[in-house]
Amino acid sequence: MKFTNYIFDLGGVILDINMQKALDGFKALGVPEEELRFDAGETAKIMQNYQLGKLTTEQFCDAIIARCKPNAANPMNHGDCQTKPTRQQVADAWNSICLNIPQRKIDALCAIKKQANVFLLSNTNDLHWKYCLDHWFNVGVGAHGPNNVNDCFHHTFLSQELHLEKPNPEIYIRSFQKIFTLTASDLPNAQNTVFLDDNKANIYAAASCGISTIHVTPDYDWVAELR
Repeated sequence: MKFTNYIFDLGGVILDINMQKALDGFKALGVPEEELRFDAGETAKIMQNYQLGKLTTEQFCDAIIARCKPNAANPMNHGDCQTKPTRQQVADAWNSICLNIPQRKIDALCAIKKQANVFLLSNTNDLHWKYCLDHWFNVGVGAHGPNNVNDCFHHTFLSQELHLEKPNPEIYIRSFQKIFTLTASDLPNAQNTVFLDDNKANIYAAASCGISTIHVTPDYDWVAELR
């Protein structure tokens, strides 16, 4: 089925990710092992607040540094001189989540955008988004010429800018209202809109708003399916 509006998640759909790599990186920098979870604890709160745009990148890095205990694994430590990690070390550990955006996915987004409206709706943060722009969306040359994020999406809805995150219903409502305004459409035509995400909770929340959804699993190749 062809849709008028395509809404893509970023991590796990467009961007190949490994969430554990960040936790391993933080552990190496000295974050206590008992805090290395995405769903509970003080470090998880810091990560969520950064994702919601409540912290600047500098504040995020400093908050993680404050959680770090002297750790011999930290490459900044030499002998008896043990120091806290730097902001750059924290940023590098955090960005290690981001593995790759295959060029074929960027090419597919550009191709779909020539025929329909394409949007991004992502729980992300300034470091990860800038990393994706600098390493993939605005770098390289594909089937449609030099990569440019504006050739991939008509509009991007990012959690750190909206100060909301999926699956909070408000982020869908606000994003969909903007989409329907941008496309001169309305809610009764929501069935012409499809949302792709790798998280079931996010899929259920979007479906409750009346749009079509596609749960992207490891064996689902949306590039081939939407061609």
